[in-house]
Amino acid sequence: MRLIQNLRRFVTALAHWLAEAWRFWVPVLIVVLALTVASRLSLSLAEPVLRYCGLAFQLLGILTVVSGLRDKRRLFNRPSLVENIRGWMNRRPRWGAKPQTIWVAGTAEGSASCSAKGSVWRGAPPDASVEARLATLEANVATLRAEQAETAKEFQEATRKVNEAVGVERLARESAITALRLQLEGLGAGGIHVEMMGVFWLVVGVVLATVPSEIAVALRWGQ
Repeated sequence: MRLIQNLRRFVTALAHWLAEAWRFWVPVLIVVLALTVASRLSLSLAEPVLRYCGLAFQLLGILTVVSGLRDKRRLFNRPSLVENIRGWMNRRPRWGAKPQTIWVAGTAEGSASCSAKGSVWRGAPPDASVEARLATLEANVATLRAEQAETAKEFQEATRKVNEAVGVERLARESAITALRLQLEGLGAGGIHVEMMGVFWLVVGVVLATVPSEIAVALRWGQ
């Protein structure tokens, strides 16, 4: 029972390992299959089969490169070739068309706000008694304390708003940096496997389409 479980686990891991490299062994298997089929045919049939396979591989390589370019265009949200041609055709001069005048209207808006706080300061007359002067002094001290508490509260509120704005700006900047890094990675290294596969198909296609008779003879000689 344990042997069966280990065998099943090994087969599953091996399948996953092979699936990771499908971009390598799938093209190799296709080329080997084409050469095997050509080796089973006569020389008169093997040569055109190899030539047509070479043409198909060349077209497949070109399509692979075009696919990589399309992904890069979509990455930077650029218009396609058809859209560029359509826009160029829409901008063609038309006979009898009147020149259009574009009026640019601008609006200016301004707003100003100011706040002023009045401080109530009590005074004592020159002939006031000591008790009246003390009462006036206590009232002024209480006013100063209230104004100080209100100012401290306003300062704390302004500090909180500034900290929130700085935090939001930091998060937005980090998000933009992450998105830019992903775009650069996608542009620089994201499509390497696609480009390598396109180069592989082009090389194999050029070889098969250029020397099909020699390859057919070599395949027959190997038998």
